[in-house]
Amino acid sequence: MSESCVDSVSLKKHESDHRRNLRIGISEGLLATPWTFIAVPGNFIVAGLLTQYFGIDKAAYGAIVSLPAWSNALQIIIIPWLARFLTPKDLTLGLGWFNVGLWSMLAAILGYLPTDDARAVAPLFIVFFVLSSLSHAFVGVGWTSWVRDWVPLTLRGSYFGQRNRWLSLVTIAYLLLAIALFEMAEAALWPYQVLIITAVLMRYGSIIWQYGIRTHTDHSDLIHQGWMGHIFECLRAPGLLTYILFSSWVNFWLGFVGPFIPVFSFEELKIEPSTFTALVILGTLSGVLGWAYWGRRADQLGSIPVLAVGLFLWEIANYLWAVLSPENVWLLYPMFFWGGFFSVAYFLGSFNLLLNLLPHKTKLAGISLNLAITSIAAGIAPIISGFLLAYFLEQHHMGIEVYRVGFVIKTTAILLGLFILRKIREPNRSGSTDLHGAMRTLRQLLAIQGPGFFSNITHLNKKKR
Repeated sequence: MSESCVDSVSLKKHESDHRRNLRIGISEGLLATPWTFIAVPGNFIVAGLLTQYFGIDKAAYGAIVSLPAWSNALQIIIIPWLARFLTPKDLTLGLGWFNVGLWSMLAAILGYLPTDDARAVAPLFIVFFVLSSLSHAFVGVGWTSWVRDWVPLTLRGSYFGQRNRWLSLVTIAYLLLAIALFEMAEAALWPYQVLIITAVLMRYGSIIWQYGIRTHTDHSDLIHQGWMGHIFECLRAPGLLTYILFSSWVNFWLGFVGPFIPVFSFEELKIEPSTFTALVILGTLSGVLGWAYWGRRADQLGSIPVLAVGLFLWEIANYLWAVLSPENVWLLYPMFFWGGFFSVAYFLGSFNLLLNLLPHKTKLAGISLNLAITSIAAGIAPIISGFLLAYFLEQHHMGIEVYRVGFVIKTTAILLGLFILRKIREPNRSGSTDLHGAMRTLRQLLAIQGPGFFSNITHLNKKKR
């Protein structure tokens, strides 16, 4: 066989593998979507399970919901060490099996845990979510690096845009299942078990599908050489540290209140889990509508105006949390729709601004630096608010006013944080980018406050013409 024929056969095989990989990438993402939603402990399903069914106190719950943020922060230290032994594919698949195994064990023992001894079960849940959050975070890092081997840069914007749309539909379907289950037996354990088992079984399928991805180079690096040098170069980038300060400030206050919104809704507003699920679906639908709209506005106006307008309008409406009561809970429907639409503007503006501030040659180090610092802020917040709630609610038996004060402080603090943006001058840049995982903690914070599609979404800045 001539050399040209061999090259032609090799090219056709490469193209066949390429198309296969892209199909598998969508299929495995669809199967993984319920797991990515439920694996973050601040979501309303886990919040209801821990605080309403098992009666875990606010301080322990605050510590648990902070764990994903701490895990995201640790990656800047641990990933350079893991990179000595593991490829991105190894990290994705190996820790993927470990994580889904943990959730399988939880599903198996959930029915045997005591429901009248919160102090006994709280340490078990803390240990579980420490291991789950760490493995989940590192699976995300591995997948972020591995995906660059099999999705060409020129296709990533359109490919992940299509993938995100399908994932949003699966999120809504999973939430509709939750509504049906909670309507049948809202106070029982078995709806939570069914939702966890469904997510686990689909995650098993997702990992099995990932084995079908064929790449010609499975030995790409998790990080670049000279990692610490890149970190120090990012510290000198104009505007980047100011942006990280702003993001940390906002992430702190989102983490201060966000994880306790389901708890407040269940305990103080007397909302049923099925009703809260419907609110999350509404926020998800409005977020999907806002995605295309705010993407165009960011191209036309720039990242800072879109970020500022979106955050301002979103937070102004959040003052309504301070006047909610069981008599006016109907306000939550327009609030979740409004919040889903404008939270997308904040996410897109933040993402694109970070992109433009990062030094081009050290962007991966800059991503890790931003993720680590903002995650520390997001990790501290629910621990503080959990202890405060435990102190005022459980020890001093104060009521809904404690939450209302917290909502006012949080919203006012975030709005004041917009003044930090005045010191940032956004560079005028264009072009494609590859920033998977850059906003992982922010994405998780937004997902637990309404728009469920944030839990598994991937955003790439498309090339401007």
